[in-house]
Amino acid sequence: MSGKNKSLLSQINHYDFELSWKLALMCKLDKSTIHFKILDKILYLFEILGSGVPSLTFSILILPFCTTWFWFFLNISIAHVFDVFCQFSAKNLFRRPRPQYQDNEDMFFTHGPDKYSFPSGHCCRMTMFWYLTMCLLDKHMYPLYYNAAIVFYSVVIVSRVLMGRHYVSDLVGGTLLGLTEGYIIWEMIWLH
Repeated sequence: MSGKNKSLLSQINHYDFELSWKLALMCKLDKSTIHFKILDKILYLFEILGSGVPSLTFSILILPFCTTWFWFFLNISIAHVFDVFCQFSAKNLFRRPRPQYQDNEDMFFTHGPDKYSFPSGHCCRMTMFWYLTMCLLDKHMYPLYYNAAIVFYSVVIVSRVLMGRHYVSDLVGGTLLGLTEGYIIWEMIWLH
């Protein structure tokens, strides 16, 4: 890599770190205040809900009992498995450490490649589900569900930087991977 390209990458990395640190609100608040404790609990709830563990577990457990929505939940389960494979592959490939200022002790369900930062798995998963939501729902027929889904996905994604779990570039990488996953799942894997 030439010196000019290395310098440009160094600058991008520097700005990424600086912006991520400015947005990592939860790493800078006084942990003894009630505001911190409330916000921490809310963001941690979104971390758990966005992790994929609850929705994958629900999708798999409901399959034997669901006749009307069987194919939907089967597709969602397949999408989850595909998502985990893609994320773990990317995290193993890049092996970018998580931000040093974040608290590793309270991270939900991290194992194997989840100790790495790039790309953001939550962001990837939420973007994939956003893509599938766009494909499945007519936003004019189901505006409440459509908008609620967008808000939920957005809060999960933004919470990753607020909690100091990821750099902003991890979110960009997660978004690109999630869009790719959504396209592949909808066009090539989804059982219509």
